[in-house]
Amino acid sequence: MRDFETRRSVPVRERAARAETRIHAVALGGAFALIAAVLFGTLTYRPF
Repeated sequence: MRDFETRRSVPVRERAARAETRIHAVALGGAFALIAAVLFGTLTYRPF
């Protein structure tokens, strides 16, 4: 019984780690996209 629980929990941990990595990658990409949008917006803004 213990062996079954151990074998079953390992893939769950791997899946959770992959999901966490994916979330971090999406957050990092979103941050870069936001920075690029703000930078592009400030460069194209002409107040006068």
